[in-house]
Amino acid sequence: MRRCCLGPLLAVCAMTCLGQTAPPPDAAHTQEKLQQLSADLAAAQLRLQDSQKEIQRLQDELAALQAQFTATKPTPASPSVAAAPSTPESTAEKVEILQAEVKQHEQSKVESVSKYPVHLTGLVLFNTFIDNGNVDNIDLPSIASPPAAGTSTLTTGASVRQTILGVQVTGPHLFGAQSSGEVNMDFYGGVPYSNYGTVAGIIRLRTAAMRLNWDRDTIEVGFTDPLISPLTPTSYATVAEPSLAWAGNLWTWSPQASYRHRFGSAASPHFAWQAGFWDPPTPGYNADALFRTSSTGERSGQPAYETRISFARDARSDGLQLGLGGYYSRQSYPGRSGDSWAATADWRIPMSRFFELAGEAYRGRAIGGLGGGVYKDVVTGNDPHTGLPALRLLNAAGGWTQAKLRFTPTIEANAAVGLDDGFAGDFHSLVLVPGSSNTLLRARNRMATANLIFSPRTYLILSPEYRRIWTWPINSVRSTADIFTLTFGLRF
Repeated sequence: MRRCCLGPLLAVCAMTCLGQTAPPPDAAHTQEKLQQLSADLAAAQLRLQDSQKEIQRLQDELAALQAQFTATKPTPASPSVAAAPSTPESTAEKVEILQAEVKQHEQSKVESVSKYPVHLTGLVLFNTFIDNGNVDNIDLPSIASPPAAGTSTLTTGASVRQTILGVQVTGPHLFGAQSSGEVNMDFYGGVPYSNYGTVAGIIRLRTAAMRLNWDRDTIEVGFTDPLISPLTPTSYATVAEPSLAWAGNLWTWSPQASYRHRFGSAASPHFAWQAGFWDPPTPGYNADALFRTSSTGERSGQPAYETRISFARDARSDGLQLGLGGYYSRQSYPGRSGDSWAATADWRIPMSRFFELAGEAYRGRAIGGLGGGVYKDVVTGNDPHTGLPALRLLNAAGGWTQAKLRFTPTIEANAAVGLDDGFAGDFHSLVLVPGSSNTLLRARNRMATANLIFSPRTYLILSPEYRRIWTWPINSVRSTADIFTLTFGLRF
Protein backbone atom coordinates (compact mmCIF):
# COMPACT_ATOMS: atom_id res chain seq x y z
CA MET A 1 0.00 0.00 0.00
CA ARG A 2 2.73 2.44 0.97
CA ARG A 3 4.74 1.62 -2.17
CA CYS A 4 1.71 2.37 -4.32
CA CYS A 5 1.31 5.75 -2.60
CA LEU A 6 5.00 6.73 -2.66
CA GLY A 7 5.59 5.76 -6.26
CA PRO A 8 3.76 8.60 -7.95
CA LEU A 9 5.17 11.08 -5.46
CA LEU A 10 8.74 9.97 -6.21
CA ALA A 11 8.01 10.29 -9.93
CA VAL A 12 6.81 13.84 -9.56
CA CYS A 13 9.89 14.75 -7.50
CA ALA A 14 12.14 13.23 -10.11
CA MET A 15 10.49 15.16 -12.90
CA THR A 16 10.82 18.37 -10.91
CA CYS A 17 14.50 17.77 -10.28
CA LEU A 18 15.09 17.08 -13.93
CA GLY A 19 13.36 20.40 -14.88
CA GLN A 20 10.40 18.74 -16.58
CA THR A 21 7.66 21.43 -16.10
CA ALA A 22 4.57 22.41 -18.06
CA PRO A 23 5.26 24.22 -21.29
CA PRO A 24 5.12 28.07 -21.10
CA PRO A 25 1.88 29.74 -22.23
CA ASP A 26 1.60 31.60 -25.51
CA ALA A 27 3.56 34.86 -25.33
CA ALA A 28 1.00 36.94 -27.28
CA HIS A 29 -1.83 35.82 -25.01
CA THR A 30 0.22 36.70 -21.94
CA GLN A 31 1.02 40.14 -23.34
CA GLU A 32 -2.68 40.78 -24.05
CA LYS A 33 -3.66 39.85 -20.51
CA LEU A 34 -0.96 42.10 -19.08
CA GLN A 35 -2.21 45.04 -21.15
CA GLN A 36 -5.78 44.41 -20.00
CA LEU A 37 -4.67 44.23 -16.37
CA SER A 38 -2.71 47.46 -16.78
CA ALA A 39 -5.76 49.24 -18.25
CA ASP A 40 -8.00 47.96 -15.45
CA LEU A 41 -5.45 49.08 -12.87
CA ALA A 42 -5.24 52.57 -14.40
CA ALA A 43 -9.03 52.91 -14.41
CA ALA A 44 -9.20 51.75 -10.81
CA GLN A 45 -6.56 54.29 -9.83
CA LEU A 46 -8.57 57.09 -11.48
CA ARG A 47 -11.73 56.03 -9.66
CA LEU A 48 -9.78 55.84 -6.41
CA GLN A 49 -8.43 59.37 -6.94
CA ASP A 50 -11.94 60.67 -7.61
CA SER A 51 -13.21 58.93 -4.48
CA GLN A 52 -10.38 60.38 -2.38
CA LYS A 53 -11.12 63.88 -3.67
CA GLU A 54 -14.82 63.46 -2.93
CA ILE A 55 -14.06 62.15 0.57
CA GLN A 56 -11.78 65.13 1.23
CA ARG A 57 -14.43 67.57 -0.01
CA LEU A 58 -17.08 65.99 2.19
CA GLN A 59 -14.75 65.99 5.19
CA ASP A 60 -13.97 69.69 4.68
CA GLU A 61 -17.65 70.53 4.35
CA LEU A 62 -18.44 68.42 7.40
CA ALA A 63 -15.81 70.23 9.47
CA ALA A 64 -17.16 73.61 8.38
CA LEU A 65 -20.74 72.65 9.24
CA GLN A 66 -19.70 71.26 12.64
CA ALA A 67 -17.88 74.50 13.41
CA GLN A 68 -20.89 76.52 12.28
CA PHE A 69 -23.26 74.39 14.34
CA THR A 70 -21.26 74.70 17.54
CA ALA A 71 -20.22 78.35 17.21
CA THR A 72 -23.05 80.38 15.72
CA LYS A 73 -26.57 80.05 14.40
CA PRO A 74 -26.85 80.04 10.60
CA THR A 75 -28.47 82.80 8.56
CA PRO A 76 -32.03 81.90 7.48
CA ALA A 77 -32.47 80.92 3.84
CA SER A 78 -35.52 80.96 1.59
CA PRO A 79 -37.49 77.69 1.39
CA SER A 80 -38.08 77.10 -2.29
CA VAL A 81 -38.19 74.13 -4.58
CA ALA A 82 -34.41 74.22 -4.92
CA ALA A 83 -33.44 75.31 -1.37
CA ALA A 84 -34.80 75.05 2.18
CA PRO A 85 -34.40 77.24 5.28
CA SER A 86 -31.20 76.76 7.25
CA THR A 87 -31.87 76.02 10.96
CA PRO A 88 -29.91 74.50 13.83
CA GLU A 89 -31.89 71.32 13.22
CA SER A 90 -31.21 71.41 9.49
CA THR A 91 -27.51 72.01 10.16
CA ALA A 92 -27.47 68.99 12.42
CA GLU A 93 -29.21 67.01 9.67
CA LYS A 94 -26.58 68.13 7.15
CA VAL A 95 -23.85 67.01 9.55
CA GLU A 96 -25.51 63.59 9.86
CA ILE A 97 -25.98 63.34 6.11
CA LEU A 98 -22.36 64.31 5.42
CA GLN A 99 -21.11 61.83 7.99
CA ALA A 100 -23.13 59.11 6.26
CA GLU A 101 -21.81 60.20 2.85
CA VAL A 102 -18.21 60.14 4.08
CA LYS A 103 -18.69 56.63 5.45
CA GLN A 104 -20.32 55.55 2.21
CA HIS A 105 -17.49 56.91 0.07
CA GLU A 106 -14.90 55.32 2.35
CA GLN A 107 -16.60 51.93 1.92
CA SER A 108 -18.10 51.85 -1.55
CA LYS A 109 -19.25 54.15 -4.31
CA VAL A 110 -22.34 53.74 -6.47
CA GLU A 111 -21.47 54.68 -10.02
CA SER A 112 -23.06 54.84 -13.43
CA VAL A 113 -21.84 53.00 -16.51
CA SER A 114 -19.57 55.98 -17.14
CA LYS A 115 -18.00 55.44 -13.67
CA TYR A 116 -19.06 58.91 -12.48
CA PRO A 117 -21.44 59.59 -9.57
CA VAL A 118 -25.16 59.95 -10.20
CA HIS A 119 -27.56 61.50 -7.69
CA LEU A 120 -31.34 61.15 -7.52
CA THR A 121 -33.38 64.13 -6.39
CA GLY A 122 -37.08 64.70 -6.06
CA LEU A 123 -40.00 66.59 -4.59
CA VAL A 124 -43.19 64.69 -3.78
CA LEU A 125 -46.12 67.16 -3.76
CA PHE A 126 -49.66 66.43 -2.64
CA ASN A 127 -51.91 69.41 -3.41
CA THR A 128 -55.50 69.68 -2.19
CA PHE A 129 -57.54 72.54 -3.66
CA ILE A 130 -60.86 74.36 -3.64
CA ASP A 131 -61.71 76.42 -6.75
CA ASN A 132 -64.50 78.97 -6.66
CA GLY A 133 -64.98 80.03 -10.27
CA ASN A 134 -64.80 78.66 -13.79
CA VAL A 135 -61.10 78.02 -14.60
CA ASP A 136 -59.07 76.45 -17.38
CA ASN A 137 -57.36 73.73 -15.29
CA ILE A 138 -58.76 72.81 -11.91
CA ASP A 139 -55.54 71.62 -10.20
CA LEU A 140 -53.40 74.51 -11.50
CA PRO A 141 -55.63 77.35 -12.76
CA SER A 142 -54.22 80.28 -14.71
CA ILE A 143 -57.30 81.71 -16.48
CA ALA A 144 -60.79 82.60 -15.25
CA SER A 145 -63.78 82.30 -17.62
CA PRO A 146 -67.50 83.10 -17.42
CA PRO A 147 -69.38 80.22 -15.77
CA ALA A 148 -71.80 78.17 -17.83
CA ALA A 149 -75.46 78.75 -16.98
CA GLY A 150 -76.78 76.39 -14.34
CA THR A 151 -73.33 74.96 -13.53
CA SER A 152 -71.76 75.06 -10.09
CA THR A 153 -68.53 77.06 -9.86
CA LEU A 154 -67.29 75.33 -6.69
CA THR A 155 -64.77 72.51 -7.20
CA THR A 156 -62.73 70.46 -4.72
CA GLY A 157 -60.02 67.94 -5.47
CA ALA A 158 -56.45 66.79 -4.99
CA SER A 159 -53.44 66.12 -7.20
CA VAL A 160 -49.92 64.73 -7.12
CA ARG A 161 -49.20 65.60 -10.77
CA GLN A 162 -46.68 68.28 -9.75
CA THR A 163 -44.33 65.74 -8.17
CA ILE A 164 -40.78 66.13 -9.53
CA LEU A 165 -38.12 63.49 -10.20
CA GLY A 166 -34.55 64.48 -11.04
CA VAL A 167 -31.22 62.93 -11.95
CA GLN A 168 -27.92 64.79 -11.57
CA VAL A 169 -24.54 63.61 -12.80
CA THR A 170 -21.03 65.00 -12.34
CA GLY A 171 -18.73 64.12 -15.21
CA PRO A 172 -15.02 64.39 -15.95
CA HIS A 173 -12.99 67.55 -16.42
CA LEU A 174 -12.86 68.67 -20.05
CA PHE A 175 -10.70 71.53 -21.36
CA GLY A 176 -10.14 72.59 -17.76
CA ALA A 177 -13.88 72.70 -16.97
CA GLN A 178 -16.03 70.54 -14.72
CA SER A 179 -18.75 68.79 -16.72
CA SER A 180 -22.18 68.10 -15.27
CA GLY A 181 -25.73 67.39 -16.33
CA GLU A 182 -29.24 66.98 -15.04
CA VAL A 183 -32.73 65.88 -16.10
CA ASN A 184 -35.95 66.83 -14.30
CA MET A 185 -39.38 65.32 -14.91
CA ASP A 186 -42.87 65.64 -13.50
CA PHE A 187 -46.31 64.15 -14.19
CA TYR A 188 -47.92 67.17 -15.80
CA GLY A 189 -47.75 66.06 -19.42
CA GLY A 190 -51.46 65.36 -19.67
CA VAL A 191 -54.10 63.16 -18.08
CA PRO A 192 -54.78 59.52 -19.02
CA TYR A 193 -58.54 59.39 -19.47
CA SER A 194 -60.17 56.29 -18.07
CA ASN A 195 -63.50 55.09 -16.74
CA TYR A 196 -62.57 55.84 -13.14
CA GLY A 197 -61.20 59.39 -13.43
CA THR A 198 -58.44 61.63 -14.72
CA VAL A 199 -56.46 62.40 -11.57
CA ALA A 200 -53.27 60.60 -12.65
CA GLY A 201 -50.64 62.36 -14.76
CA ILE A 202 -48.45 61.51 -17.73
CA ILE A 203 -44.71 61.91 -17.24
CA ARG A 204 -43.24 65.04 -18.83
CA LEU A 205 -39.76 66.42 -19.39
CA ARG A 206 -39.42 69.67 -17.41
CA THR A 207 -35.82 70.67 -17.93
CA ALA A 208 -32.58 69.03 -19.06
CA ALA A 209 -29.11 70.53 -19.30
CA MET A 210 -25.43 69.74 -19.88
CA ARG A 211 -22.79 72.18 -18.62
CA LEU A 212 -19.10 72.95 -18.69
CA ASN A 213 -18.15 75.10 -15.70
CA TRP A 214 -14.88 77.01 -15.50
CA ASP A 215 -13.99 79.46 -12.74
CA ARG A 216 -15.71 82.40 -14.45
CA ASP A 217 -17.32 80.90 -17.55
CA THR A 218 -20.17 78.48 -18.19
CA ILE A 219 -21.40 76.84 -21.39
CA GLU A 220 -24.81 75.20 -21.22
CA VAL A 221 -27.01 73.35 -23.71
CA GLY A 222 -30.37 71.82 -22.97
CA PHE A 223 -34.08 72.34 -22.44
CA THR A 224 -34.21 75.27 -20.03
CA ASP A 225 -35.99 78.47 -19.06
CA PRO A 226 -35.21 81.78 -20.83
CA LEU A 227 -32.13 83.77 -19.85
CA ILE A 228 -34.18 86.95 -19.67
CA SER A 229 -36.43 85.61 -16.87
CA PRO A 230 -34.26 84.04 -14.16
CA LEU A 231 -36.55 84.58 -11.13
CA THR A 232 -39.93 83.20 -10.12
CA PRO A 233 -42.25 83.78 -7.13
CA THR A 234 -42.02 81.30 -4.26
CA SER A 235 -44.87 78.79 -4.26
CA TYR A 236 -45.45 75.07 -3.75
CA ALA A 237 -49.00 75.25 -5.10
CA THR A 238 -47.73 76.13 -8.60
CA VAL A 239 -44.65 74.10 -9.50
CA ALA A 240 -45.58 72.40 -12.79
CA GLU A 241 -45.98 75.92 -14.17
CA PRO A 242 -44.26 78.66 -12.14
CA SER A 243 -46.33 80.97 -10.00
CA LEU A 244 -47.95 83.86 -11.92
CA ALA A 245 -47.38 82.11 -15.26
CA TRP A 246 -49.58 83.78 -17.94
CA ALA A 247 -49.96 86.71 -15.51
CA GLY A 248 -46.65 88.55 -15.75
CA ASN A 249 -44.07 85.76 -15.31
CA LEU A 250 -42.20 84.82 -18.52
CA TRP A 251 -40.96 81.27 -18.12
CA THR A 252 -41.48 78.81 -20.99
CA TRP A 253 -38.89 76.01 -21.23
CA SER A 254 -37.39 75.41 -24.67
CA PRO A 255 -34.16 74.12 -26.32
CA GLN A 256 -31.34 76.58 -25.73
CA ALA A 257 -27.56 76.97 -25.99
CA SER A 258 -26.00 79.70 -23.85
CA TYR A 259 -22.73 81.16 -22.59
CA ARG A 260 -22.12 83.06 -19.34
CA HIS A 261 -19.09 85.06 -18.21
CA ARG A 262 -18.60 86.56 -14.76
CA PHE A 263 -16.45 89.66 -14.35
CA GLY A 264 -14.66 89.40 -11.02
CA SER A 265 -14.87 87.08 -8.05
CA ALA A 266 -18.19 85.48 -7.14
CA ALA A 267 -17.58 86.27 -3.46
CA SER A 268 -17.49 90.04 -4.08
CA PRO A 269 -19.71 92.47 -6.05
CA HIS A 270 -19.52 91.54 -9.73
CA PHE A 271 -21.18 91.82 -13.13
CA ALA A 272 -22.04 88.93 -15.43
CA TRP A 273 -23.00 88.68 -19.10
CA GLN A 274 -25.06 85.94 -20.75
CA ALA A 275 -25.98 85.26 -24.37
CA GLY A 276 -27.77 82.38 -26.05
CA PHE A 277 -29.55 80.88 -29.02
CA TRP A 278 -33.08 79.63 -28.44
CA ASP A 279 -35.60 77.55 -30.32
CA PRO A 280 -38.48 80.00 -29.87
CA PRO A 281 -41.71 78.46 -28.57
CA THR A 282 -44.98 79.45 -30.21
CA PRO A 283 -48.38 78.86 -28.54
CA GLY A 284 -51.05 76.74 -30.14
CA TYR A 285 -49.43 76.15 -33.54
CA ASN A 286 -49.11 72.36 -33.54
CA ALA A 287 -52.46 70.78 -34.49
CA ASP A 288 -50.95 67.41 -35.43
CA ALA A 289 -51.37 64.84 -32.64
CA LEU A 290 -48.64 62.51 -33.93
CA PHE A 291 -45.87 64.62 -35.46
CA ARG A 292 -44.04 67.79 -34.58
CA THR A 293 -44.58 70.51 -37.17
CA SER A 294 -42.57 73.73 -37.54
CA SER A 295 -43.53 76.81 -35.54
CA THR A 296 -43.63 80.35 -36.91
CA GLY A 297 -40.22 81.01 -35.39
CA GLU A 298 -38.68 77.84 -36.79
CA ARG A 299 -40.06 78.61 -40.25
CA SER A 300 -38.06 81.85 -40.27
CA GLY A 301 -34.86 79.84 -40.77
CA GLN A 302 -32.99 81.33 -37.81
CA PRO A 303 -32.94 80.86 -34.03
CA ALA A 304 -34.10 83.32 -31.43
CA TYR A 305 -31.45 85.41 -29.67
CA GLU A 306 -31.19 86.27 -25.98
CA THR A 307 -28.84 88.29 -23.82
CA ARG A 308 -28.73 89.51 -20.23
CA ILE A 309 -26.35 91.56 -18.11
CA SER A 310 -26.61 91.35 -14.35
CA PHE A 311 -25.09 92.61 -11.14
CA ALA A 312 -24.81 90.58 -7.93
CA ARG A 313 -23.40 91.54 -4.56
CA ASP A 314 -22.03 88.06 -3.83
CA ALA A 315 -22.57 84.40 -4.63
CA ARG A 316 -25.50 83.86 -2.25
CA SER A 317 -28.71 82.62 -3.83
CA ASP A 318 -30.73 85.11 -1.76
CA GLY A 319 -28.39 88.09 -2.16
CA LEU A 320 -28.83 91.33 -4.09
CA GLN A 321 -29.36 90.77 -7.84
CA LEU A 322 -30.24 93.19 -10.64
CA GLY A 323 -30.54 92.36 -14.33
CA LEU A 324 -31.50 93.69 -17.78
CA GLY A 325 -32.33 91.36 -20.68
CA GLY A 326 -33.29 91.33 -24.34
CA TYR A 327 -34.89 88.81 -26.69
CA TYR A 328 -35.42 88.76 -30.48
CA SER A 329 -36.96 86.23 -32.88
CA ARG A 330 -38.04 86.41 -36.50
CA GLN A 331 -41.46 84.85 -37.16
CA SER A 332 -42.91 83.72 -40.47
CA TYR A 333 -46.68 83.71 -41.09
CA PRO A 334 -48.63 82.96 -44.28
CA GLY A 335 -48.12 85.95 -46.52
CA ARG A 336 -45.96 87.96 -44.14
CA SER A 337 -43.17 87.94 -41.56
CA GLY A 338 -42.75 89.84 -38.33
CA ASP A 339 -40.38 90.48 -35.44
CA SER A 340 -40.92 89.10 -31.95
CA TRP A 341 -38.97 90.91 -29.24
CA ALA A 342 -38.90 91.66 -25.52
CA ALA A 343 -36.97 93.91 -23.13
CA THR A 344 -36.88 92.79 -19.50
CA ALA A 345 -35.70 93.83 -16.06
CA ASP A 346 -35.38 91.70 -12.92
CA TRP A 347 -34.49 92.42 -9.32
CA ARG A 348 -34.06 90.75 -5.95
CA ILE A 349 -33.44 93.23 -3.12
CA PRO A 350 -32.89 91.99 0.46
CA MET A 351 -34.10 94.82 2.70
CA SER A 352 -32.97 92.98 5.84
CA ARG A 353 -32.36 89.41 6.96
CA PHE A 354 -36.15 89.09 7.41
CA PHE A 355 -37.59 90.95 4.40
CA GLU A 356 -37.00 90.79 0.65
CA LEU A 357 -38.48 92.28 -2.52
CA ALA A 358 -38.17 90.55 -5.90
CA GLY A 359 -39.77 90.81 -9.31
CA GLU A 360 -39.56 91.17 -13.08
CA ALA A 361 -41.00 93.49 -15.74
CA TYR A 362 -41.20 93.30 -19.54
CA ARG A 363 -42.36 95.04 -22.67
CA GLY A 364 -42.53 93.13 -25.93
CA ARG A 365 -44.36 91.99 -29.03
CA ALA A 366 -45.49 88.53 -30.13
CA ILE A 367 -44.25 86.92 -26.90
CA GLY A 368 -47.07 84.41 -26.35
CA GLY A 369 -44.53 81.59 -26.50
CA LEU A 370 -42.79 83.08 -23.47
CA GLY A 371 -46.03 83.43 -21.51
CA GLY A 372 -46.91 87.00 -22.51
CA GLY A 373 -49.79 88.41 -24.52
CA VAL A 374 -52.21 86.18 -22.55
CA TYR A 375 -50.86 83.12 -24.41
CA LYS A 376 -50.86 84.41 -27.97
CA ASP A 377 -48.47 86.06 -30.42
CA VAL A 378 -51.00 87.55 -32.83
CA VAL A 379 -54.55 88.83 -33.11
CA THR A 380 -56.51 87.74 -36.19
CA GLY A 381 -59.59 89.23 -37.82
CA ASN A 382 -60.60 91.22 -40.90
CA ASP A 383 -58.99 94.42 -42.12
CA PRO A 384 -61.50 97.26 -41.46
CA HIS A 385 -60.71 98.89 -44.83
CA THR A 386 -60.49 95.95 -47.23
CA GLY A 387 -62.50 93.34 -45.33
CA LEU A 388 -59.83 90.75 -46.06
CA PRO A 389 -58.39 88.41 -43.37
CA ALA A 390 -55.49 90.06 -41.51
CA LEU A 391 -53.36 89.64 -38.42
CA ARG A 392 -51.54 91.91 -36.00
CA LEU A 393 -48.55 90.98 -33.88
CA LEU A 394 -49.77 91.62 -30.35
CA ASN A 395 -47.88 94.11 -28.18
CA ALA A 396 -47.85 93.32 -24.48
CA ALA A 397 -46.42 94.59 -21.19
CA GLY A 398 -46.44 93.17 -17.70
CA GLY A 399 -44.49 91.79 -14.80
CA TRP A 400 -44.73 90.69 -11.20
CA THR A 401 -43.42 91.61 -7.78
CA GLN A 402 -43.18 89.65 -4.53
CA ALA A 403 -42.63 90.54 -0.90
CA LYS A 404 -41.06 87.83 1.28
CA LEU A 405 -41.14 87.93 5.09
CA ARG A 406 -39.16 85.40 7.13
CA PHE A 407 -40.67 85.08 10.61
CA THR A 408 -38.29 82.33 11.75
CA PRO A 409 -35.79 80.08 9.98
CA THR A 410 -38.62 77.56 9.42
CA ILE A 411 -41.58 79.85 8.63
CA GLU A 412 -41.94 82.43 5.89
CA ALA A 413 -44.78 84.29 4.16
CA ASN A 414 -44.95 85.44 0.54
CA ALA A 415 -47.32 87.84 -1.19
CA ALA A 416 -47.12 88.48 -4.95
CA VAL A 417 -49.09 90.14 -7.72
CA GLY A 418 -48.62 89.87 -11.49
CA LEU A 419 -50.18 91.32 -14.63
CA ASP A 420 -50.00 90.52 -18.34
CA ASP A 421 -51.64 93.15 -20.56
CA GLY A 422 -52.18 92.88 -24.31
CA PHE A 423 -52.51 96.28 -25.97
CA ALA A 424 -56.15 97.11 -26.73
CA GLY A 425 -55.15 99.07 -29.84
CA ASP A 426 -54.00 95.88 -31.56
CA PHE A 427 -57.40 94.27 -30.97
CA HIS A 428 -59.33 97.33 -32.13
CA SER A 429 -57.26 97.67 -35.32
CA LEU A 430 -59.12 94.62 -36.69
CA VAL A 431 -62.73 93.58 -37.03
CA LEU A 432 -62.91 90.49 -34.84
CA VAL A 433 -64.76 87.58 -36.42
CA PRO A 434 -67.94 86.47 -34.60
CA GLY A 435 -67.35 83.20 -32.79
CA SER A 436 -63.65 83.87 -32.17
CA SER A 437 -62.11 81.62 -29.52
CA ASN A 438 -61.80 82.66 -25.89
CA THR A 439 -58.02 82.51 -26.21
CA LEU A 440 -58.04 85.02 -29.06
CA LEU A 441 -60.36 87.40 -27.18
CA ARG A 442 -58.38 87.47 -23.92
CA ALA A 443 -56.70 90.84 -23.51
CA ARG A 444 -55.52 90.97 -19.89
CA ASN A 445 -54.80 88.55 -17.04
CA ARG A 446 -53.98 89.46 -13.45
CA MET A 447 -53.20 87.25 -10.49
CA ALA A 448 -52.50 87.78 -6.79
CA THR A 449 -51.18 85.14 -4.38
CA ALA A 450 -50.40 84.83 -0.69
CA ASN A 451 -48.89 81.78 1.01
CA LEU A 452 -47.32 80.58 4.21
CA ILE A 453 -44.52 78.02 4.06
CA PHE A 454 -43.67 75.93 7.11
CA SER A 455 -40.67 73.63 6.87
CA PRO A 456 -39.99 72.00 10.26
CA ARG A 457 -37.30 69.90 8.63
CA THR A 458 -35.35 70.61 5.49
CA TYR A 459 -37.16 67.78 3.72
CA LEU A 460 -40.74 68.46 4.95
CA ILE A 461 -43.10 71.16 3.60
CA LEU A 462 -46.54 72.38 4.67
CA SER A 463 -47.93 75.33 2.73
CA PRO A 464 -51.42 76.87 2.54
CA GLU A 465 -51.95 79.35 -0.33
CA TYR A 466 -54.69 81.65 -1.58
CA ARG A 467 -54.79 82.80 -5.21
CA ARG A 468 -57.18 85.13 -7.05
CA ILE A 469 -57.40 85.44 -10.83
CA TRP A 470 -58.92 88.26 -12.90
CA THR A 471 -59.27 87.73 -16.68
CA TRP A 472 -60.57 90.35 -19.12
CA PRO A 473 -61.79 89.55 -22.67
CA ILE A 474 -61.52 92.45 -25.11
CA ASN A 475 -65.27 92.51 -25.75
CA SER A 476 -66.79 91.50 -22.40
CA VAL A 477 -66.64 91.95 -18.63
CA ARG A 478 -63.97 90.37 -16.49
CA SER A 479 -64.22 86.94 -14.88
CA THR A 480 -62.76 86.04 -11.48
CA ALA A 481 -61.80 82.88 -9.62
CA ASP A 482 -60.60 82.14 -6.08
CA ILE A 483 -58.30 79.19 -5.42
CA PHE A 484 -57.41 77.78 -2.00
CA THR A 485 -54.59 75.22 -1.91
CA LEU A 486 -53.00 73.18 0.87
CA THR A 487 -49.72 71.51 -0.08
CA PHE A 488 -47.84 68.70 1.63
CA GLY A 489 -44.32 68.12 0.32
CA LEU A 490 -41.39 65.79 0.86
CA ARG A 491 -37.95 66.51 -0.58
CA PHE A 492 -35.39 63.78 -1.18
